[in-house]
Amino acid sequence: MKSLCRISATLITFTLCVSLVVAQEKPAGKKAAGQSKQDQEAEKKPGGQGMPMMAKASPEIQKLIKMFAGTWSASQKIEPSEFMPGGSGTGTDTVKAGPGGNSLLSDYRSKSAMGSFSGHGIIYWEPKRQVYSSVWCDSMSPEGCEVGATGKWEGSDLVFNSQGEMMGKKFQSKQVYTDIKPDSYTFISTPPWMAGR
Repeated sequence: MKSLCRISATLITFTLCVSLVVAQEKPAGKKAAGQSKQDQEAEKKPGGQGMPMMAKASPEIQKLIKMFAGTWSASQKIEPSEFMPGGSGTGTDTVKAGPGGNSLLSDYRSKSAMGSFSGHGIIYWEPKRQVYSSVWCDSMSPEGCEVGATGKWEGSDLVFNSQGEMMGKKFQSKQVYTDIKPDSYTFISTPPWMAGR
């Protein structure tokens, strides 16, 4: 099992609004308006027009999958603050490729002085913006998921920045994957009340 050193002032959550569109397929044997007989036949053939094509996974996300896929043991150090008592904890992060290899999925579980924690993260590449984007949902977030974060490589560190609102005040926070090695890495999360320190 790979080892991981997690240093975090708190577990800041990443989020991004995600939409899913579901459509009912047309009943078999019925011709859709304006569809030619040739198009109907193509839909019946594997790989024919009408069949969904698999998107090619980006080299950027493949790099992350190669670096982070696996099961990681985590040790946490939580700095005390006016919001949290601080302390230490242990956990497990199970990371794998998402559907089609187009994203990185993380399932994190830990126990600390603050109690049990669970979270689910998704990182994906946005080619138009040339950034990684993420979704993070966890057991401590009042909404279930928080504001989205975008990330870029800064030298050998993968740095995510996010903005949001807490107790009626806007904030910025930063999450850094640093000291990345084949068998370990350090994750530092700077909460809003410590930003700029």
